[in-house]
Amino acid sequence: MELGPDAQVKIKGNPLAYYVEAMDEARATTKKEMKKRNDSWLLSGETKEWDWNNYCKWFHVAEHFANHRGQMTWYKKRLPKK
Repeated sequence: MELGPDAQVKIKGNPLAYYVEAMDEARATTKKEMKKRNDSWLLSGETKEWDWNNYCKWFHVAEHFANHRGQMTWYKKRLPKK
């Protein structure tokens, strides 16, 4: 879950479209993979580090996605048009 130095450099300073496309790809992959899962999988998955099941983990991910997508929309509306 931690970005190393190479990843930190790669993701900084790109045009907005780069981040929108990356999030769209991640969302498409997530939807495809979630179709393979059932309720039993959602209710399993506790780890020693996290006292959350897979449902809680993915709810947390969805919250982050919505927050970051909202941030990008906010910035996009305020950036100067080219």
